[in-house]
Amino acid sequence: MAIIEDLPIIPLNSVLFPGAPTTLHIHEERYREMLQKVENGDGYFGVALLRAGKEVGGPGIPHDIGTIAHISEVAKLPDGSSMVLAMGGARFRIRAILSTMPVVHADVELIEDRAPTNGEDIFGVNAARSELVELMTLVLRTIGTNDAPLDVPNDPTQLSWAIAANLQMKLAQQQEILEMDTPGNRLSAVLPALRKEIRHYRVMAAARRKLETLGMVGTDDDSPFSRS
Repeated sequence: MAIIEDLPIIPLNSVLFPGAPTTLHIHEERYREMLQKVENGDGYFGVALLRAGKEVGGPGIPHDIGTIAHISEVAKLPDGSSMVLAMGGARFRIRAILSTMPVVHADVELIEDRAPTNGEDIFGVNAARSELVELMTLVLRTIGTNDAPLDVPNDPTQLSWAIAANLQMKLAQQQEILEMDTPGNRLSAVLPALRKEIRHYRVMAAARRKLETLGMVGTDDDSPFSRS
């Protein structure tokens, strides 16, 4: 396993999945300084679910397994804070925490999925992909648009992360999925939640169609399905 020494890590009340985007408002002075160093360096830092302590003001103790984040864009704000767009990369496991204040720094090892054992197949990949397409289509229909491109991966690993990133789940369940070591395990874990959300958005989409036939859905802010 590849080792990264002295990785800065932000403990958050959220889970970042590989391949998923995240937007962070960097406003604390300690994280402003961290951001500057990361920007001047390789552009990478760690994100991990907060295990104990505080997200703001710190110190915060992260879960052992988190995700490498790579900065895509930084927008500086007038008050000196920044909005940071980053993409989730490989997962990591903390080997040793070097410091907790002002920013968590740790030696970490990158995590790869376990190789499948003999007879261990991934079932239902095509069905899972079709269901994710349906969910994304229903969400777009509910907010009144059908023209956004649907980028749904075929690869089981990427698909399992894409489904997890598009679902509303409790943080503990998200962390459990992040720690799973095969795409088959992840797909089995996320499919019940995926199907539950599909049922929910089917109802929402049907309600929108009904309101459209009654002329009650528009683009104004008072519309119950407006994009805002």
